Amino acid sequence: MAHEMIGTQIVTESLVALLESGTEKVLLIDSRPFVEYNTSHILEAININCSKLMKRRLQQDKVLITELIQHSAKHKVDIDCNQKVVVYDQSSQDVGSLSSDCFLTVLLGKLERSFNSVHLLAGGFAEFSRCFPGLCEGKSTLVPTCISQPCLPVANIGPTRILPNLYLGCQRDVLNKVGASKHLSLCLSVASGKAAVVHYLSWNIL
Repeated sequence: MAHEMIGTQIVTESLVALLESGTEKVLLIDSRPFVEYNTSHILEAININCSKLMKRRLQQDKVLITELIQHSAKHKVDIDCNQKVVVYDQSSQDVGSLSSDCFLTVLLGKLERSFNSVHLLAGGFAEFSRCFPGLCEGKSTLVPTCISQPCLPVANIGPTRILPNLYLGCQRDVLNKVGASKHLSLCLSVASGKAAVVHYLSWNIL
């Protein structure tokens, strides 16, 4: 794959070369839903959530794109209209494949009004993370089998006391805990390949 910008697209290798060279300021914008961004994203990327509300506010010019960037960033961003802006979603290959009314098209249009060099990352996060997983960060996608003690040492087992008569635990805690008069379980089904992995949240009232 050529290491060059093509129209308003930029390929993964070119983006990495820009980031590693440090010769140009690059503003990375992740346009995926926050849950996906929080799971994993490119280092230093800012998440501008692709919600219907945000799309409408941008279309109606009720929020400036520069203000939105500052609000969404984890720390103050020095915005320069001459810096390169690279936007990505999950897997879009090029601008031509986007519908005229989708959030990403609206976002790109607003960015092009404020910045001189705006590019879409070809292949999106899927392609980037496949080629350069070491340049991505985020929370683990693994779900623990028992989340009774999310903030306590592993040695502490059993349900976690939330209120005098309210405990947070998993299905195993319900089965093992003697004296629980009632419990409320929430079943979470997480797709894992073709199989569904089921997890439980249980509240015990003793």
